[in-house]
Amino acid sequence: MQRDRTTTYKIVIYAVFLVILYLLETATGLGGLHLFGARLDLLFSVPAAVALFETPAVGAAVGLMTGILYDLAGTGVEGLLPLYFMLFATFAAAISGRYLRRIWPSHLLLTAGGMLILRGIQFVAAAILGQAYPVLPFLRSMYGEILAAIVLSPLIYLPARTLARRFDRMK
Repeated sequence: MQRDRTTTYKIVIYAVFLVILYLLETATGLGGLHLFGARLDLLFSVPAAVALFETPAVGAAVGLMTGILYDLAGTGVEGLLPLYFMLFATFAAAISGRYLRRIWPSHLLLTAGGMLILRGIQFVAAAILGQAYPVLPFLRSMYGEILAAIVLSPLIYLPARTLARRFDRMK
C-alpha cells in the first residue's frame, strides 16, 4: 500500500515538473531561444532522467506524459510521439537499472541516444513518404539539438536526481 502511494506521488511530482518545463518552453520566450543554431528543448531530457532513476513503469508513465505534451505543442504526428516516448522511457529504465549507473554521463548517453533514434525515425519516415529532406541541414539541426540538450542537461538531471533520492529515503 505504501509502495503504491509512493509510486503515485513520484508520477505526480514528475508530471508537475514536466508541465512546468512545458509551460516555460511554450508560454515564455524560452521556446524561441536558440543554442548552437538549434531550438532549446528541455522536455526530451526528462524521460531519460526519470528512466535513469526509476522503474520501467514510472518511466513509461513519464514518457507517455512527455509525448502528450509534445503533441499538445504540435511538433509531430499525433499519437506517435507518446508511443515513442513511452517505449523509449520503458526501455531506457530497463537498461539503466541493469547496465548504467545513476550518474550524469549516463543521462547524457540516454538523452543523446533517444534523440538520435527519434530523429532517425523521422528522417526515414519522411523518405518513405517521399518528402525530400536535405541531408546536411537535417544533420546540422539534429546535432545542434543534441548538443543544446547535452549542454542544458544538468537543469533536468539535478532536479530529477534530487527527487529520486527523496523518494528513495521515503521507502
